[in-house]
Amino acid sequence: MHAPDFLDLLIMGSILIFGGYAFLWAVPAVFILAILALNDIKRIEFIDQQLAKDVKQLHSRLDYQLSYKIVNRFTLYCVSYPLIRYRQTTHSWKFKSFMWLNFLGFWSLILAIIFSYLSEYLNIPI
Repeated sequence: MHAPDFLDLLIMGSILIFGGYAFLWAVPAVFILAILALNDIKRIEFIDQQLAKDVKQLHSRLDYQLSYKIVNRFTLYCVSYPLIRYRQTTHSWKFKSFMWLNFLGFWSLILAIIFSYLSEYLNIPI
């Protein structure tokens, strides 16, 4: 057993922080995705109007209402939210905080997985 150096502590701390937030965020995220995909279409249409590049083209196709398309579209909105937030026209702090929390949740999940594989690759015990 070796003494942990700075890189080991950095990777373990990153896994703890990102994994912890992703774990806490995952439970409400499942409900959010289920509500968006299986409930009234008006919720995702509002998000589309705020963040989609071309809403008319998106809503002209018939498959935009399929639940797996809704979840995929919302996930892409969340992952890229800081880059596309200039498109939104609402000034609602609820919408902005909702999108920022989901952005942090998705990226925490992604980064926790990346750091976990990195620690496995570098043989860092967790």
